[in-house]
Amino acid sequence: MFKKISILFFTVVCLTFLQTINFAIFSVKPNLALVAIIIVAFFIANIWEVFLLVILSALILKFSPGFSGEILIFSLITFTAIVIRKYLPWHLIINILFLIIVATVFFYIFSAPGLIISIIFLKELVYNIIIGFLIFIVLHHIIGVRLQ
Repeated sequence: MFKKISILFFTVVCLTFLQTINFAIFSVKPNLALVAIIIVAFFIANIWEVFLLVILSALILKFSPGFSGEILIFSLITFTAIVIRKYLPWHLIINILFLIIVATVFFYIFSAPGLIISIIFLKELVYNIIIGFLIFIVLHHIIGVRLQ
């Protein structure tokens, strides 16, 4: 159990830090923290542990004083994804990809609505989906079990 939580914690922290150093693929920054939280939420049954990872991720993303609307949006979207994950009716990977798509769309709707019709949004959405799929496969292989 400790090994599983440690791996998931490490995954969220590493991907969130990677996002803070402006990691980009062809000049587009995928939302690695958002993707990490959504995927990890499917491996942890205890909702409070996932909430703690969201708070940790938000603190890493915004380590300076002051209010940030994007961090609030990030937190609300990930909290919502965590809560509704158990009610999605499809296969696990479809549920994960669906939540990544919906979370990315809502993040843009609330934080940068003007960009939602841009190629940047579409590229980020595709990157988030691909990265999310790959991270899920790796975690599923390493951990071996999943909790939904």
